[in-house]
Amino acid sequence: MNQLRLVDLAGSLRSSFELEGLIAYFPDRWGGVSQPPYETLNLGFSTGDDPGAVVQNRQRLLAAADVSLDQLVVPGQIHAAEVVRVGRRDGGEGATEPSKRLAGKDVVVLEEPGVFALSLAADCPLVAIADPQTKRAGIAHCGWRGTVAGALPSFIEAVDPGPEAVALISPAISSRRYPVGLDVIEAISAIPGGEGACQNGSVDLRIVLYEQLLQGGFCCNRIAMDRRCSAGNDDLFSHRGDGGRTGRGGLLLGWNS
Repeated sequence: MNQLRLVDLAGSLRSSFELEGLIAYFPDRWGGVSQPPYETLNLGFSTGDDPGAVVQNRQRLLAAADVSLDQLVVPGQIHAAEVVRVGRRDGGEGATEPSKRLAGKDVVVLEEPGVFALSLAADCPLVAIADPQTKRAGIAHCGWRGTVAGALPSFIEAVDPGPEAVALISPAISSRRYPVGLDVIEAISAIPGGEGACQNGSVDLRIVLYEQLLQGGFCCNRIAMDRRCSAGNDDLFSHRGDGGRTGRGGLLLGWNS
């Protein structure tokens, strides 16, 4: 049986910057209890998986990260750009069942340490920002619709990162595995940083997001990108790679108190 493995998206930055207390884990898809086609560490309720299995998987992830359920918030995502701000008072919201209050929130900003966000994906990039000075952090779910709608610029504005802040880009589907229609190409090409992301009828959203982070004031040495392709890696969930029925991975982010 494969074991749960936490991948630290901030790992390449820790030796250069003061990131003690930052949790930024993107687990592989293994080490959970979900059955096929959601095997095994499915973190999403929207998949059709047994909700009890999803809760157990989240508990396993949190135990490995030394975070409790009552510190966790899980927003509901609809491929848009609306921002929600949360603090310790919101702990537990969306943790064991879908949250009505956080429904439709693709961008979550953590206003203080001690609360942790779990944002979900199975091909879409997730972008995290963490500021060691203010202890603000957050995650933007950036599918193509959310990217076109301005999810990342809205996120950067909401966090208002200082010069010490870092940004993290999760694994996502690469252009080689992501052919799209002309409508998507035209929409992506029209936004800042989008033209270079579209090649031969395919798109890599991480190229757009990287450019938008640079335009938002981040130096390249403060941006870490996990370059794995979700659709080409057996350790990751992929909506396209798994034929539309699969689980959800995710990024667990926050500052310890």
